[in-house]
Amino acid sequence: MSLLFTAASFFAERIKVNAITHEIRDGRQLWIKRRRRSAGLTLACANRFFRLAGNPVQAITDVAAWQRWEIDCFRSLHGGRYLAFADGPRTVAAEHVPGVSLAQHLDRATLVPAMTAAAARELRRCHDSSCALLGGGWSHGDPHAGNFLYDASEDRARLIDFEVRHEAALTPEERHADDLLVFLQDVVGRVSAGAWLPLATAFLHAYDRPEVVARLAPRLALPRGIPRIWWAVRTTYLPGAELAHRLELLRETLAASAFTA
Repeated sequence: MSLLFTAASFFAERIKVNAITHEIRDGRQLWIKRRRRSAGLTLACANRFFRLAGNPVQAITDVAAWQRWEIDCFRSLHGGRYLAFADGPRTVAAEHVPGVSLAQHLDRATLVPAMTAAAARELRRCHDSSCALLGGGWSHGDPHAGNFLYDASEDRARLIDFEVRHEAALTPEERHADDLLVFLQDVVGRVSAGAWLPLATAFLHAYDRPEVVARLAPRLALPRGIPRIWWAVRTTYLPGAELAHRLELLRETLAASAFTA
């Protein structure tokens, strides 16, 4: 299994389907994301792995469909203040959103409960947005810490990067619970033993949707086989015994609290 973990790590770290640059136009700071022409095969392989691993999302392989999804999501969530637009047939331009990635705070051990609470508030706000394509409330599909930017001046987190999409057959509650799980996997896997649980509980308290958290609880169990490989990637290869212990503690915390209906 350790050899498979190593292979998964190698694969995950080398999925570079977009070339990303920074430009200033008309006084606006823009991120330019250009889909590489070689990305199709990589994304197809990733989708095959996602299916085998039980990950209920798909990377958007069609370039035009990806471009529309990126722009529509950004405009729907942030369009009142920030721009996003097509910049050629394979490129999306999006205005710089203020803040520091929560992944950077994880790396620096500076993540605090106020930041995870802000991420939860943003996730709930976005989940309340309607999405005709998914037939219900919008969902991100990959809201790990690196896809939240935290602006301390506003105590506000914002979501970015809309590369994947949940399977439309899922109910909104299932998709939203999966979004919660993705963020919690980062916290459980990347934070020290004495600090991760307060961050997780602050996140769940701030999200404050018991009907969704109730669907999260059964997912907090370590799987086997290929799904276990994906969990290893998501939790930064935290040793299995420690990961199982943390998940048990999180389940007990949920059961003993008012998180669920």
